[in-house]
Amino acid sequence: MNRRKLVRTAVAAGVLTGAAPFAIAELPRTPRDYTGPFYPRGPRNRTNDLITGKPRTEVLNLAGRVLTPAGSPHAGVVVDIWQADPNGRYKHPRDRGQDELLEEFLYWGESTTDAGGAFTFRTYVPGSYPARPAQHIHYKVWKEDREPLLTSQIYFAQLGGAGRYARSDGAELQTADLLRETDTLLRATINIVI
Repeated sequence: MNRRKLVRTAVAAGVLTGAAPFAIAELPRTPRDYTGPFYPRGPRNRTNDLITGKPRTEVLNLAGRVLTPAGSPHAGVVVDIWQADPNGRYKHPRDRGQDELLEEFLYWGESTTDAGGAFTFRTYVPGSYPARPAQHIHYKVWKEDREPLLTSQIYFAQLGGAGRYARSDGAELQTADLLRETDTLLRATINIVI
């Protein structure tokens, strides 16, 4: 196991939230990535549950923590996600197929981190689309006053990861594993270090 994978695993397990049993200078920072052309317009969806009706496909429970490079939690920051639906459509006037949007899906939501820096979302696995076949979820991390701290993307290892679509080195820090919980439920965990 390489050092980055070890650190990522330890953080996911909560090992580094207090005094570390071994010395690590800093956790590697999550790389910045593109906002993309489909950042949502209109009023914010202040919910972390992006599925408002009966799900028509597999549900993804996405969870994670926002941490400092020292491993301390960032409490009270807003994680704002936006994504394509399972058919590869965004809810945005610049995306084609607005008449094909899923009625029960919000496409955009936010979660405020708790005292431990944790956030959660209930969403769908995003679909791919011709211009960007790497399936991904966009996100911004904001202070409560809307000062942006980071814009990046989450990729999924089982769906090909970031591949050539990551903006910078360190794509493994943007990649989550999709784990099957049941026939209709998937789980992914990602930690964001800023």
